[in-house]
Amino acid sequence: MLNNQFSQHAETQISTNTDVLPHLAVLILAAGLSRRLGQPKQLLLKNGKPLVRHVAELAISLNPQCVMVVANHTVEISSLLEDLPIQLVLNPQADTGMASSLQTGALCLNNHHGQVLIVGIDQPLLDAAYLQRMVQQNIQYPDMNIVSQYSDTIGIPAIVQPELLQQSESLAGDSGLKKLLMQQPDKIIKMPAPQLAFDIDTPEALQHTRQNGWID
Repeated sequence: MLNNQFSQHAETQISTNTDVLPHLAVLILAAGLSRRLGQPKQLLLKNGKPLVRHVAELAISLNPQCVMVVANHTVEISSLLEDLPIQLVLNPQADTGMASSLQTGALCLNNHHGQVLIVGIDQPLLDAAYLQRMVQQNIQYPDMNIVSQYSDTIGIPAIVQPELLQQSESLAGDSGLKKLLMQQPDKIIKMPAPQLAFDIDTPEALQHTRQNGWID
């Protein structure tokens, strides 16, 4: 059943990792309108599961304190997640860009004082092993922001300090975490992840992912 409050889902863990961040929250950004793609990327299938569910299960496998999925009003995904221990939040301003989804998540996590893993749903080669390596890095360097590095830039997935997420109120449009992270470069650890450079934004990209078997 879809939770209305943050879930301490000890009884519904998908895996039993020994390396965990006990106060980790996961924020899944799934409110994109997929304008360039022409169809909801949240509903694309990977291994027979909608992408939004696939990523939610990856998040749950980390045994976090809570998992929040930020969605939009145009794509019905609650039925795809209703049996998972997550919180679904609608972003009424999803059409204004990524900043609004970060701000929606920040508002809901206003009282959360642990690290926050921020992840999207359109990187088809993202897997649980990579996310677990991020967690291990943050356990080793608890005061740092752990970010993914690909295509000569940095981005999500990223594990950030809660204070940084709250600074998203200063963002607008499609400005994302990168702008905030670059303001404190001495607090960043970059994890090379060339496999995450490819995302599903256009019909051509979707065709490529299907040809390579990354998406059903």
